[in-house]
Amino acid sequence: MSRLKRFSPIGSLVGLVLMLISRATSAQEMNLRAVYNSPGGIMAPVWVAQEAGYFSKHGVSVDMKYLPSTSAVQAIVSGGEEVGEVAAQGIDAKLEGADLVYVASGVSTFAFQMYARPEIKTLADLKGKVVAVTQPASAGDYASRIVLRKNGLVPDNDVKITYAQETNNVLNLLSSGNVAAGILSAPLSIKAMAAGNKMLVNITDLKIPFLFMGILSSPKVVREKNEALTRFLRSYIEAMAVIRKDKETTFKTLSKFLKTNDREVLESVYQEYRHVYPVTPLMTAAEVRAVLDVAKSPKAKTMKPEEFFDNSIVQKIQASGFIEQVNK
Repeated sequence: MSRLKRFSPIGSLVGLVLMLISRATSAQEMNLRAVYNSPGGIMAPVWVAQEAGYFSKHGVSVDMKYLPSTSAVQAIVSGGEEVGEVAAQGIDAKLEGADLVYVASGVSTFAFQMYARPEIKTLADLKGKVVAVTQPASAGDYASRIVLRKNGLVPDNDVKITYAQETNNVLNLLSSGNVAAGILSAPLSIKAMAAGNKMLVNITDLKIPFLFMGILSSPKVVREKNEALTRFLRSYIEAMAVIRKDKETTFKTLSKFLKTNDREVLESVYQEYRHVYPVTPLMTAAEVRAVLDVAKSPKAKTMKPEEFFDNSIVQKIQASGFIEQVNK
């Protein structure tokens, strides 16, 4: 007994050290490196989650940055970033062998418009002309190809598609007359019309199933940082609920990230996107299948949509009653 008493301070010290290590590890695991792939208002959920303090509220520290579409996905592939609100490029990367998985849906239909020069009256007038989008395999690239095909035009044959890299460049090419049409959304759509262009097709209204935006991560992060991802998605879900019902909070965030106080611009962005975000962001096979149907990789015909997403975290959040609670 005396020997046990003699060594008990050491045991207590070891226990204290282990507890401190455990706390430090837990704190480290509650950090996530995140990315979003567009400077446009479609990214409002992660912006609001950060700016209105929902990440902090749910106990996860998020280091978030902007990278263009392809670069954002490549950063997640390399492990430089751990989660991101990105478009469909995650599908293409996985088809090429990247170990990626979508953990939540964002927007499951296209949410933008095709604007054209004044002389273009119908889609048929685009034959022999050029349409501008941002990057290869971007949502805009896919949308333009789908819309052209639906109207009897063969992309890259009847209509050339050029890549402008950024949405601002799409607007510049269109307004300068260097292309006949381009894929845009609010607030750049306001500038497009001010420059004399007109909306040729409201692609949003077509409600074409497509993985327009989703939350992308990797199986490794899902395994090793499951709790941090859970807290990230709770913040994301609550932010979407706030966007639907709290215009002023949303305006404040949009104003910061879009770098404008113009109420017309903020209103146009808000009205364009507030109803496209899901209440329960479960990924669907239909939105992934739509990407696989237009993907160039031969593997797209053999892989199943379910191989590209994991709804387990959102299902866990849904079962807890949290989604119903924040959407009351």
